[in-house]
Formats: sequence, structure tokens, C-alpha cells
Amino acid sequence: MKTIKKLVFYILLLLLVITTSCGNKSNTTGTTGGSTPVAPSAQKAPDQKRLPFEKGSYVEETNAMGIGLTKTVYFDKWGDWTASETKSEIAITSSFTSKTDKLEIVKGSTHWDLDLIKKTGTTYEAYVPMGGMAAAMGAAIGGKVMEGTEIKDLGEEDYLGYKCKKTQVIYPKMEMDATMLGYGNLTMKMEGKMGKMDISTKITSIDLNTPPAAIFEVPADIVITKNQ
Repeated sequence: MKTIKKLVFYILLLLLVITTSCGNKSNTTGTTGGSTPVAPSAQKAPDQKRLPFEKGSYVEETNAMGIGLTKTVYFDKWGDWTASETKSEIAITSSFTSKTDKLEIVKGSTHWDLDLIKKTGTTYEAYVPMGGMAAAMGAAIGGKVMEGTEIKDLGEEDYLGYKCKKTQVIYPKMEMDATMLGYGNLTMKMEGKMGKMDISTKITSIDLNTPPAAIFEVPADIVITKNQ
């Protein structure tokens, strides 16, 4: 469990540097390459929305420290509502496997962190700025993480049928070097290093169909504790 928490921390830290450094420079409204069309909702996305799509879902894979995590994110209302389900299965020994199945629901500033295996969860109020948790971390430390950061604009690149802004971010203080593809406020792909460790995150698929309404509701069998 501690290893998984470290993985999440390292990914957030790298995204934090990228997000606070690039700001809104990753916003694009281009068309796709190849034969795959850009979804109409992406082309019409208003400015200053959390996501470039009104509703749908996407699957995101992250890898670090030799561990891979897969997360499915359902969203509605341009990302003001999200439900992120993370599942993992790690073989600790030949006879013991650690399983994780967690769901984080966010509606505006209300959060629910749920453990679907233990049937427990917590709820709390917290505003998350544009750019998600990485942006929130950046705001909390006053943007000091940007000091000494080198940003290189690498143009555009097609990914999953979307024309994305490509940016390289180098942060010598923490031996970070990462390249990202951003479409609106959504990081589509990121590959980089922190010291000798390779870290990557990428969206592997996007579905713009309406997500099931039940995914944004806390299951009835979950015991909820309210955090102040």
C-alpha cells in the first residue's frame, strides 16, 4: 500500500511541475490527423472548463517504480462532476495478492473517497482549481515550484485523433525531465524521469457517450465518515 501511495505521489509531483509551469499554454482547439475525427463537443468546448469535453469517460494508465495503475474517469458537466475508479492487483507473495478498488466522486467542491472493497469512505469539502490536484498542490505552495524550470514548446502532435500541444518541462532541482501532450486542460500523455526513475501516464481511450448516472452516486452499502 505504501508503494502505491509513493507512485501516486511521484506522478502528482511531476504533473505539479508541468501544470504550474505550463499554465494554460496547453490549450488547443485544433483538428485531428488521420481518419479519426475530433468529437464535436471538443471543438465547441467553452473556455475555462475543467475538461475539453462535456461528458464521457476515459481510461488512464500510470507507471512508476515498476508498478502500473489503471484508472477510469467518468465525467459530466465539463468535468465539474467526476468519478474516478482505480483498480490494482499486486502479487505480494506466491499466495497473497493485494487488491485495490477505490472510487473518488467529485461534484463541485464536495468529495467522496470510497474503498469499494472495505465498503467505507469519507466525504469532505474542498475546491480543486482548473488542472486538478496538481494545480491545487501548485496553488498551495505559491507557485515556487516554477523557479528554475525550463519549458520548451515542441509544437503539436496528434494523439488518439486529437491535435495536442506538446511541451517539454525540465526541472533540474528535482532531476525531472518530462514531455507532455495536452488537449485543453486534459493531460493526454506524459513521459519523463525523476532522477533514475521513469514515470509515465497516458490516456489510452476516450468515450464521449453519456456515463451512467449511478457512477456519480455513493453506493448504499458504503459507510461514510465526514471529515471536517
